[in-house]
Amino acid sequence: MSTLILFALAAALTFVIRYSGIALFAGDRELSPGWARTLELAGPAAMAAIAANTLLLDHGDFRVFGAWHLMAVVAAAVAIWKRDTNWILLGGAVGFVVFRLLGM
Repeated sequence: MSTLILFALAAALTFVIRYSGIALFAGDRELSPGWARTLELAGPAAMAAIAANTLLLDHGDFRVFGAWHLMAVVAAAVAIWKRDTNWILLGGAVGFVVFRLLGM
């Protein structure tokens, strides 16, 4: 399957998934409080899973302690301090570069 066809299918399926939610809840329908809370937590749960995978695994093997882990500590500290996603990303990126330059 060519790359262009694969991207076109992914785009079409993404559109269908997103539009189905809009069409399903258009009008007077509302989500129950339980479902609304579940959907609010889906994004943070996915990000936590991605972060844990990145911190713990490197191509299927456990990652040795280093710049990745120190960067996570810096990002967590910035998150507690600033509580702003842009600052967290900037702090983590700068921390990662500094720790890599220091040879960690």
